Amino acid sequence: MKVACLQFNQIIGEVKRNQDFASKLLEKYQPGDIDILVLPELAFTGYVFKDKDHIKPFLEDSETGTSVQWAKAQAVRLCAFVVVGYPQIVKGNPDKYYNSLCFVNPHGELIETYQKTHLYETDESWAEEGPGFKSINVPNLGKIGLGICMDINPYQFKASFTEYEFARFHVQQQTEIILCSMAWLKSSLNESQSLSNDEPSYSTISYWCDRLLPYFTDSEKYSIVFPTGSQNPRPKRNVLFVACNRTGTENGSCFGGSSSVLLLSSKCPILLDSLKSKQEAVMVVDVPSL
Repeated sequence: MKVACLQFNQIIGEVKRNQDFASKLLEKYQPGDIDILVLPELAFTGYVFKDKDHIKPFLEDSETGTSVQWAKAQAVRLCAFVVVGYPQIVKGNPDKYYNSLCFVNPHGELIETYQKTHLYETDESWAEEGPGFKSINVPNLGKIGLGICMDINPYQFKASFTEYEFARFHVQQQTEIILCSMAWLKSSLNESQSLSNDEPSYSTISYWCDRLLPYFTDSEKYSIVFPTGSQNPRPKRNVLFVACNRTGTENGSCFGGSSSVLLLSSKCPILLDSLKSKQEAVMVVDVPSL
């Protein structure tokens, strides 16, 4: 299975420019090159909106919105499953806005709309909480979990760090593949050397792994296995975790990039590949059998 993350720097409010840029990054790929494509949170609108009035011109419904239509077109062109984040308005309930993503199958059919459950402070200025986490059965793919950025964190940063609400839900649901669209901020930890060389933010990747601790049942402490250029260890039980982040700076917020594809075994997370912190690119990872 070939899983892809499309990481780039959106320009807030310039939806067509952002879509055209993403399409340009994808144009060399053909059917068979990608099986699952994941884009960031609010992929084409930008992320740092001040309030409901600020984001209102960019709201989309779940069927005809420009982000969903882009996802459907690329899904058909690539013959791939596609995940794209966007700001949603619900028909018949125009006062409620959601930070959502669409999940589209290779036939260009909408499988699922997921609405972000744990809102970050930026979301709280305009979005409603979604109804809850989701894990769905998808023919020819398996049990799929969907998430958006803050979902993997404790609720409002008030819940206990060890509640692991998102991870525990997906362990209980026996989710096989977790697809997360991110607008994750650059780590505040001292990474001056690695980031000056535009390397992945390993502290960010490590934190994502920390938030998935319930998957590592054989050990409460683990070491991430990083790619070495040779064969990666093959765990006995695999769950796939895909985090597609954005990069760049927007209204004073700096995003961390470092989109990653990880295998979660019972002992440790195995990082199959990641993009750099500032890189704008499509990363395609050939994932071992789950």
